[in-house]
Amino acid sequence: MALFGRKKKDEEQGVNPAENKESNSVTEEMKVILAAREEEKQEKLARAEERQQAQEEEIKKEDFMEEQSKGAAKKILESEITPDGMTFFVICDEIPLSAEPETEGNIVIRGNVRGTIKAGTEVFLYQGRGDKFTVKVEKIRNDNREFVDEVSYERAEIEITRGDIPLPENPDEDASRPVQRYAVLTDGKGIEDMKDPACKGMAAAGNPRITAMLCEYGKFGKEPVYFGTVMDSLMTSEFVTLAKIAPAQNGKSTVGFISISTKKDPNVSLLPVFTSQALAQNALKAGFGKQGGPDKRLCLSFAQTAAIARDSHHQGFLVNPGGPVTITIPKDLVDRMVGTTIFKERFGEGASDNPSLALGGTGNRSLDNFIGNGGPNMPGMQKVLISNPSDTPEFAAIENAVKKYCGAHSDIAKVLILVSTPANNRNERSYLCIMDCPDETFETECKGLAEAIRPFLKGIRRIQFQQFSKINKENFPSKVTWLYSKLPQ
Repeated sequence: MALFGRKKKDEEQGVNPAENKESNSVTEEMKVILAAREEEKQEKLARAEERQQAQEEEIKKEDFMEEQSKGAAKKILESEITPDGMTFFVICDEIPLSAEPETEGNIVIRGNVRGTIKAGTEVFLYQGRGDKFTVKVEKIRNDNREFVDEVSYERAEIEITRGDIPLPENPDEDASRPVQRYAVLTDGKGIEDMKDPACKGMAAAGNPRITAMLCEYGKFGKEPVYFGTVMDSLMTSEFVTLAKIAPAQNGKSTVGFISISTKKDPNVSLLPVFTSQALAQNALKAGFGKQGGPDKRLCLSFAQTAAIARDSHHQGFLVNPGGPVTITIPKDLVDRMVGTTIFKERFGEGASDNPSLALGGTGNRSLDNFIGNGGPNMPGMQKVLISNPSDTPEFAAIENAVKKYCGAHSDIAKVLILVSTPANNRNERSYLCIMDCPDETFETECKGLAEAIRPFLKGIRRIQFQQFSKINKENFPSKVTWLYSKLPQ
C-alpha cells in the first residue's frame, strides 16, 4: 500500500525516478569539481604567498648583508685602522658592456661605494694576481642615473680612464673588458710592487685589496668567482701574527706562535693573523697582550703563514680575529691553496711541502736555524754545529773545483763553504755552500756548482746551498775568508 501510494504521488508530480536519480548524481559531480577548483586555487595562493615570503626574506637577507658590509667598511674607513691613503673602495661587481662611456676608451664599472669617491681623482685598480694599476675617475652616476661630483655609501656607476692597464697582447681577446669582475677600485696606496714574492710592506700599508674584499665577503662569499678572487688575494698578501719571543740558553731566541679556536670549532687550533699592523696592535690592546702572552708582531708572507698553519700545532688560520670581518681558512683549504699554480709561481715548488723553504730558507731546517743566527727557531728546527772544513785532500779537490767553476761564471761574486753537523746526529754532516750571485741565476748556478763538486764528495756526501742575500746579516760574521771571491778580501 505504501509503495503504491508513493508511486502515484511521483506520477502526479511528473517526476521520473530515473531522471531524479540522474539529477542528484550530476549535482554531486559538480560539487567535486568545484571543490577541486577551490583547492587548486588555494594551493596557488599558498605557493604565491610562499614565493612572496621567500622574496621578502631574500630582500631582508640582502639588506642585512648590505648593512653588515657598510658597517664593516665604516669601521675600516673611519678609524685609526684605515689602510694608508684609503678614503673609499668599490668592489666592481658589474662590468656592464651595454654602458657607453662618455669618453671613448674609458671603462664603465658599477658597485657599492664605501666611503666617498670624487670625480677627477687619481686612484688605483687592484685585480688579477697582485696587479695594481693607476687610473682616473672621470664621471660618476648615482643610483638615480644622475651625474654627480661625488658619491658616499651608495651604489654608483663609475667611468674610469684606462690608465696603465695594458692592452691585450692577443688582438682576438675582448679588449672591451680590461677590468675583471670583483676588481677593487680604491685610493688606498698599497705598496709599489705587489708582485714581490716577499710581499714586504703590504701589512704596513694595510693590504687595501684584501681589506676591501673581506668587507664584502658576507655578500658575495658564496659566489665561486668571488671566493676564488679572495683566495688569490690572500695568496698575494702579507700578514701580521703575534708571537712570544724568549731568549734561549744557547744564545739564540725561540718563538712561540699562539693558537686560538672559534665557538663553532672549539677543538680546532688556528693561527691568528691580521691584514695590517694596526689591526694587530688593536688585538694586543684588546687582550692578546696579557701578561705572559705574546708581545711581538711578526710579518709573514702567505707561504710562511701556510707553513705555520699546517704544522703540528695548528689546523689552519683565522684572518682578523676581532673583526671587523673574520674568516677561517681551515687546513684542508690551505692544503689546496699551496697546490695551486699561483702559489708555486710565487713561492716555488718546494715551499708547499717544506716549511723551512716556505720561510725563505734553504729547505734544510738545520741550516736555516744557523743562518738565522739569533733569529726565531721555527717549529721543528734542530740545533746544528757549524765549522770550517778540514784541510784534507778531499776538500782541496773541492776547492779547486769551486774556483774553476766560479771563474767561468761571471755572475758569481763569491762562495763560502762550511760544514754543518746536526747536534743530535753527527753522522748526517753536510757542506753548507753560501753563494753570492743575482737572484735570477741562483738556482741555475747551484745546480751547476753541485755537479762540479759531486765527484769529490767522499767523507761528506751532502751539500746544501744558501743565497748570501737571504742571510740575516745582523749576526753574520763581519770577517769571513771566502773560498772564492772576485773581490779583494
